[in-house]
Amino acid sequence: MLITSLTNPQVKHVVALKDKHARDKNHLMLIEGFDPLTLALECGIKPQTVFICPELYKPAHASSAHTNLLARLRSGPLEIIETTRPVFEKMAYRDGPDGWLAVVARPDFSLGRLKLLPAGTKPLLLIAEGVEKPGNLGAMLRTCDAAGISAFIFCDPKADLTNPNVVRASQGTLFSVPVAQCTSAEARDWLHERGIVAVATTPNPVRGELAMDYTTFDFTQACAIVMGEEKYGLSTLWLAQADAAVRIPMVGRINSLNVATSAALVIYEAVKQRRAHG
Repeated sequence: MLITSLTNPQVKHVVALKDKHARDKNHLMLIEGFDPLTLALECGIKPQTVFICPELYKPAHASSAHTNLLARLRSGPLEIIETTRPVFEKMAYRDGPDGWLAVVARPDFSLGRLKLLPAGTKPLLLIAEGVEKPGNLGAMLRTCDAAGISAFIFCDPKADLTNPNVVRASQGTLFSVPVAQCTSAEARDWLHERGIVAVATTPNPVRGELAMDYTTFDFTQACAIVMGEEKYGLSTLWLAQADAAVRIPMVGRINSLNVATSAALVIYEAVKQRRAHG
């Protein structure tokens, strides 16, 4: 099937899914791009419809890679639709699309879906509270995937996990990392019930004392690194109820780094400590 009309009902449906209200109403989301779609498939995501535009395929992916992905998609019960370049570019969320776009069911991000961790393990989690920018969420998810984080919990969300820019920035790791969404209070209780230490990250004093340097905290125990929103940082709930607080030393004129950069620094300090302890 080839779609050439910009007013085709299926094209209009995809365009509508760029809006959060339409995604929520239809319980659907978009995965755009060869790499994110490939990873999503590897993680068990089953697309409902896939739109392709061979004219837009990027030379970075060999023709055999495109052929293999198509063959994999055709092995399942889904609809594959080819479009002209103008049609695909109308549906695409980003500039310079690579000719791959899928419509999939919105995953279940409820906290209850996170599997209980095996007894005796010391999980390492990342919690992001109130992060606003999809690009930051995506970057944090990529770090979580690379570092082998046990789970990512998004609290009191301002951005939308199903935003196509989150999928794009995460390169599909939204589907490879166990992800949940809830309130900060629910996350704090969930951690407490499982004996997981909540580690607040802040450049400011907490309960009258300066937070410790993040390299001196013991991350080899079961713990969750808690990052706050870009502008205001963590809420009073986390600052008041976290089990510990750490900071990244700053010697310049600003007192904080980008939230995704900060998360990567602290996470890899934890990884370094855990590797040193076997």
